[in-house]
Amino acid sequence: MAMMDCKDVLENLSCYVDGEGSAELRRALEDHIARCRRCRVVFDTTKKALKIVADAELFEVPLAVSARLYTRLEKVLSEDFPVQ
Repeated sequence: MAMMDCKDVLENLSCYVDGEGSAELRRALEDHIARCRRCRVVFDTTKKALKIVADAELFEVPLAVSARLYTRLEKVLSEDFPVQ
């Protein structure tokens, strides 16, 4: 596999973090991350954020908040959005 640039790393980072992708792709990502400080920071930050989310405990949303949220979602989802 050719050397990856930062754009390639960003496009394939979720596969790497999820443990997916070919061994060749994973090696190319690891090589780039080892050489590129910017991508290493993105990778480390992504891993830390996923750990925080995974370690978070479930909590119950108060009924009043939940009701307001559903009302707002229904309103937004019922609006017509312009097609671009």
